[in-house]
Amino acid sequence: MGNWVEIVWIGMCAVSLALGAIHLFVWFKQRTGYFHLLFFALAVSATAFGAFELALMHEWAPERYADILRWAHVPLALWVLSMIGFVHFYFGAGRSWLAWAASGFRLAGLALNFVTGVNVNFLAVSSLEPVAFWGGAVVAGPVGVVNPWAIVPQIGNLILLMFVIDAAITLWRRGGSDARRRAVVVGGSLVACVAAVAGFAALITIGLVHAPTIVMPGVFVIVLAMGYELGWDMIAAAQLATQLRASEQRFRAVVEAVPSAILVIDDRGLISLANQQAETVFGYPRAELIRQPVELLIPERFHGRLSAWRTEWATGPHAQSIAPGRDRVGRRKNGVEFPAEVMLSPLQTEKGPFILASVVDVTERRRLEQATARQRDELAHLSRVALLGELSGSLAHELNQPLTAILSNAQAAQRFLAQSPPRTDKLAEILTDIVKANHRAGSVIVRLRSMLRKEESKRLVLNLNHVVEESLRLLRSDLLARHVTVQSDLAERLPSIEGDRNQLQQVLLNLLMNGCDAMEGQATDRCLTVRTQQTGQATVEVTVSDRGLGIPVADLDRVFDPFVTTKAQGLGLGLTICRSIVEAHGGRLWATNPAQGGATLHCELPATPG
Repeated sequence: MGNWVEIVWIGMCAVSLALGAIHLFVWFKQRTGYFHLLFFALAVSATAFGAFELALMHEWAPERYADILRWAHVPLALWVLSMIGFVHFYFGAGRSWLAWAASGFRLAGLALNFVTGVNVNFLAVSSLEPVAFWGGAVVAGPVGVVNPWAIVPQIGNLILLMFVIDAAITLWRRGGSDARRRAVVVGGSLVACVAAVAGFAALITIGLVHAPTIVMPGVFVIVLAMGYELGWDMIAAAQLATQLRASEQRFRAVVEAVPSAILVIDDRGLISLANQQAETVFGYPRAELIRQPVELLIPERFHGRLSAWRTEWATGPHAQSIAPGRDRVGRRKNGVEFPAEVMLSPLQTEKGPFILASVVDVTERRRLEQATARQRDELAHLSRVALLGELSGSLAHELNQPLTAILSNAQAAQRFLAQSPPRTDKLAEILTDIVKANHRAGSVIVRLRSMLRKEESKRLVLNLNHVVEESLRLLRSDLLARHVTVQSDLAERLPSIEGDRNQLQQVLLNLLMNGCDAMEGQATDRCLTVRTQQTGQATVEVTVSDRGLGIPVADLDRVFDPFVTTKAQGLGLGLTICRSIVEAHGGRLWATNPAQGGATLHCELPATPG
């Protein structure tokens, strides 16, 4: 046999073994991607089979040749099984039953290799004939009786081809340049080489072709194709790692530039990254924060709630943030607590899931909001006092009526007592009337004192219908004086609301008086319609509709701007203050012009849960 054959076969074995060792090292480093380990098994079995095949070319004793061929089927079977596993894990495709069938027939052929004939190819090898090889090399070619069980591994080869073709087609259909390249390079080389090698070996076995059993070149081509594709993946992974490192550097630069305190927390609740602003907000040097539990930055009374939340997050961080916009409480190094706005988002990395926490110290914002709220309340109070000033005549009439009734009843009692003998039979009825009139006057005074008193806003659970009815009672005399009638359509079983009674009553009084002003000058059809209704699962609405001329379309939103008014004596602040009150209650206030004429002012407020 020529030296060049030995050199080529030894070279193919050495390259296969080297490629296998490389991917074994990769698998040991990563411990992920079983196809690296399977490729190592495939390359080692290919190397072993190449060594057996080289020995067959040297051997000229029939019995020894048959024995070597028998043992050569062991690494060949391992090679086939490794290839099936490689295709399954690397392609992530292929029908399982085909893989099991191909493996079963190969193992069955291996068993038959040791229990029938001299090997699964021959019942007996009668002689070896010299066969001229390329380049003048002469190798041994077997002549013998074909083993009928040789059909078993050939069926296995056929099923193997079906499995590889099926896996390659499935991978191709998934799309993507990488997937299709794998399907062509690995799948194509597998199909071509397995078909060629298996077909050539079958022709030699049945005696149609007199040649040595040459399988290693085809096996080597497959190993090269797989090695090339895995090498391409390793290069791509290295490039991706470089990009990830660059991305991480950019991420750190962005984190440092963010004006919020940024913390990156792992699945155990330990801080793995903190930016410069986190040092400023919490008062800890960055080195003291790293690897510390996040509970360090939270008051102890919230630790239990945080642990429960982290457990829930670990089971499935599907939300982009937790309780977005809600205020939390942070704790500085000196123990001082501060209000904080916290936004949390999941981060999926190669090291596992992390949580990105953005913390904003809202102490100054809260101070400004409280100052704004105080100013809004003061302005609302001044507006309320001015509004009651406009209603002074109506309110005086409301007080004068019960006081007049008290006086009349007292004078009647005096007359009855002045008679001789005094009449006492009517005194009980008179005293009852006096008490009723006193309660009526007292209720007016209580409402006036409540609206005139300057105090902080108090949020209570209210029935919107009751607020509407109280407002109409306060305006009763003014409505009579203006010859305005009111149609009430108050929904039954209306959900409760939470709000400040005086401020919401102020809004309704403004809307009602604006409706009366809109109909000023009309001789007839002076009617206000007040309606309450539930507008959604969590909102209720009160509307005040007049039958005036309506609001110009261009001014439907402008009427809520400061100092915009259609009244000759108006300042244009009433509706502005009303909108600010409604928005502070989490609602909205707007105007429309209904088709039947006039204008309608809508006040929508959130309903209380339950």
